[in-house]
Amino acid sequence: METLAVRRGNPVAASDGPIVTCQDVSRVYHLGGEAVYACRDVSCEIPGGKLIALRGRSGSGKTTLINIMSGLDKPSKGKTFILGNDTTRMNDGELTKLRRHLIGFIFQAFALLPVLSAVENVELPMRLAGVNARTRQKRTIDLLEMVGLGRRMHHRPFELSGGEQARVAIARALANEPGLIVADEPTGALDSVTGLQIMMLFKRIVEERNVTIIMATHDPTISEIAHDTLIMSDGMMSHDIPEELQGTGILDAMNMPGTLHGEIGLAAQRGGLATRLERGGPSDDQDLQLPPLPGGN
Repeated sequence: METLAVRRGNPVAASDGPIVTCQDVSRVYHLGGEAVYACRDVSCEIPGGKLIALRGRSGSGKTTLINIMSGLDKPSKGKTFILGNDTTRMNDGELTKLRRHLIGFIFQAFALLPVLSAVENVELPMRLAGVNARTRQKRTIDLLEMVGLGRRMHHRPFELSGGEQARVAIARALANEPGLIVADEPTGALDSVTGLQIMMLFKRIVEERNVTIIMATHDPTISEIAHDTLIMSDGMMSHDIPEELQGTGILDAMNMPGTLHGEIGLAAQRGGLATRLERGGPSDDQDLQLPPLPGGN
């Protein structure tokens, strides 16, 4: 196992192997003398430079699994490797360094500090990581311009819309140039148009910056945009999407009465989903002709 010190300088360039590997992972909670399995014998590999959707009903175990995949929790049995680091052998201090330097987080409520501006929120993880002031300033401005907030960077969260707060959270997750970003229901509190725009932004970030994003969500639309979809059901994993999870996604709902069909269609076309809209069926990667990110490498 390579140590964190080796990877700290350039967390994106981890190893040639998967970004995350789970080997027979189970997470057991003991409630009233009874063993409750949140995850049971889960094995998977998350490749680099991909957008991975993690879907499942409430109570399916997807939040538990995403916590294990991001080093927020450890499995009761089995092993998890994150960017080559065996988390089951790491203490709390080592896990904190792993998360600080190598992983970006996006939460459903975005968890922005209300007393700080967008600039200060994005800059904070770099301060904690010991990044020098000149680098912090340049990277913060570049990231906020990349997500389209160049003119709003000095506003505080209460002065920003839900979509703008989501973009600040995305910029903050990218601040320390992680190899992995985990997003837990990041579009759950957003309207349909904004949610689709955020999903397409994730896709562009993955393809332009070679970051791996694992996104837990209920929205079926993400399965059309993501490179792969993992399904959690009763604590176990599958690649097959069951009928109850297929549902009606944002793109399928756009022509329903009462929806903002014009705005959804416009957002989808801008995101490179014109072919999907024309044929009314799921897209594949060839349909996604994504425009480059502003300031992308």
